Amino acid sequence: MSIEVRGISKSFGPTRVLKEIDLRIETGELVALLGPSGSGKTTLLRIIAGMEHADPGGGSVLFDGQDITAQGIGDRRIGFVFQHYALFKNMSVFENIAFGLRSKPWRSRPDAAQIKSKVDALLDLIQLGSLAQRYPSQLSGGQRQRVALARALAVEPRVLLLDEPFGALDATVRRELRRWLRRLHETIHVTTIFVTHDQEEALEVSDRVAVMRAGQIEQFGSPQEVYENPASPFVFQFLGHYNVFSARGQVADAPLSAGGGEGALTLVRPHDVVVSRNGNDRDAIPARVLHVGLVGPLVRVELERLDRKESIDAELTSEASKELALKPGDSVFVTSRHEHSFEDYSI
Repeated sequence: MSIEVRGISKSFGPTRVLKEIDLRIETGELVALLGPSGSGKTTLLRIIAGMEHADPGGGSVLFDGQDITAQGIGDRRIGFVFQHYALFKNMSVFENIAFGLRSKPWRSRPDAAQIKSKVDALLDLIQLGSLAQRYPSQLSGGQRQRVALARALAVEPRVLLLDEPFGALDATVRRELRRWLRRLHETIHVTTIFVTHDQEEALEVSDRVAVMRAGQIEQFGSPQEVYENPASPFVFQFLGHYNVFSARGQVADAPLSAGGGEGALTLVRPHDVVVSRNGNDRDAIPARVLHVGLVGPLVRVELERLDRKESIDAELTSEASKELALKPGDSVFVTSRHEHSFEDYSI
């Protein structure tokens, strides 16, 4: 099932939250709507679901080329998963998953044996077959979210929509579940859209990422494309840590979102900052080490540029760090192995 939105606009009172959004998602894709709070990603998801409607004359939604803008949520055959599970506390895991099947009109409702077969298959799919008779209060957060996904899949939706599905979980469980979601999608191939503000989550799980800002899509492409070839300074900034260089090589540590003027701008990721003990490169910047910290397999180095007293952040492999043997107070030189330049950067 392909999904297309054409010229979608939405306002809440005087606040315009979506501005003529155009987006096409191909059949079987898993697409992330990624952006900060207030960017419009959840509103767009709810309009696709039929939970919200675009402004009068404010665009259309198409499933497989058919305009379904006027259809209600009950006619769109979508599965929707909320951040906080929304499971029925007084129902077992089995009954939660079976709920949508038992709620179908009697002419299309499967019989008891068909319901059991379907629910058992979904329990196997989410790897919770042994917990069928437990209640939500007896499950972990990750298990509850898997049950919520199974309940959405039980009615065989044409489209699966997830609104911050892992937002209420801790970091370890989030990592486990997003890998599980990727494997699940490869099994079921249902066209899926999920909303997230977690950059790592979007880049790891999705086929393509729509980066949103202030009610518009800044860039739509594969995870590799948006990360390695950002269309704007905002996309670069939002997808990870960075250093800011002016056209003259000046470093600035103020976030782009704080505002700024216009002019040439060069952005450098911390892992693209090269730290050396010698200044053989004529473009090398003399700096002083302020702090060295271990973060998993990486070593983060905070440096101060000597001529301008401005910060530069670098990320080194443990091997490179051991070779340099850096410690606070050391004098070093900094260059970059890869840069992204933008001619005009009003933020």
